[in-house]
Amino acid sequence: MAYVVRPIPSEASNFEVDFHKQFKYILSNIPSHPLPSNVLSKFNNIIMPRAYEQFIESIWNINVYEDDTWVITYPKCGTTWTQEAVWQICNDVDIEGIGSTPLRQRFPFVEIQAVGAVAHKENPFEFISEMKRPRFIKSHLPICFLPKQLWTVQPKIVYVAREPKDAAISFYHHYYNLYRYRGSKENFLDLFLSGLVEHGSYWDHIEQFHLLKPHYPNIMFVTYENMKHHMPRTLNELCVFLNKTLSGKQMEKLVSHLQFENMKENPGINPSHLKETVQRHRPGSEYTFIRRGITDSHKDEMPKEYIEKFNEMTKGRFHELGLYH
Repeated sequence: MAYVVRPIPSEASNFEVDFHKQFKYILSNIPSHPLPSNVLSKFNNIIMPRAYEQFIESIWNINVYEDDTWVITYPKCGTTWTQEAVWQICNDVDIEGIGSTPLRQRFPFVEIQAVGAVAHKENPFEFISEMKRPRFIKSHLPICFLPKQLWTVQPKIVYVAREPKDAAISFYHHYYNLYRYRGSKENFLDLFLSGLVEHGSYWDHIEQFHLLKPHYPNIMFVTYENMKHHMPRTLNELCVFLNKTLSGKQMEKLVSHLQFENMKENPGINPSHLKETVQRHRPGSEYTFIRRGITDSHKDEMPKEYIEKFNEMTKGRFHELGLYH
């Protein structure tokens, strides 16, 4: 994998700690699959902390197996919710047993070392390679930076999208509380619109995965909004995709387990140590990793002029995809 690393504007790295200083990684040899190289050339870059460079090759070369299940999303699009739903479906709704252990152990985040200051605590590559199969793995990476074997082995992939204004507001709170971002909300929203936030452009991320739909039947697309407002139907669709059957009692138990308040109070899913960490740096903050759990959360948090900017961006980028317009 050949790539170059370029600095980006200083306002995109306005953090209290140097770890999260952002850079743009640009592929100089674009793969020819899973989409033609001339298509992938539009999506051949990513914004990540400099620590990512230590892991870019290791991630790209991870061994992938047919019985893996991956959940891939742009950040703050309902990843944790979907991970828990997928794991529980595939493990017969085991809430009290292994399913009570932390989600990060059951469903590791492949690029965790690059986006959190945890290099000395977690080694996902060793952990993932030693996991008992079938494995469950999470990532926010775009196509070109994911393991190359994903597109030849073709395990099941669940891709989750969310209304961009809600995703942006949620990501702002993540930046402010966990990454100790020092810019204003408006500064962050400008960066989001420009694709200068961690993992790059929201609109690029969504578009490139939707371009795979005609070619990769091993990918299922889910939306945060359907999970919220049509959960039983969405869970049944996931069961079909994952080749699993749940009894009526199991489905009822799972729907209850996945309700927002239950997820928020579950320490295996919403770690309490994150709240404690945030409060050390943001005294008085009530931030938790699972925060509001509603749709249209932007309406009381996003300035009107930015709602208009986001709507125009989404209309321009997604009019042919039939998404969020």
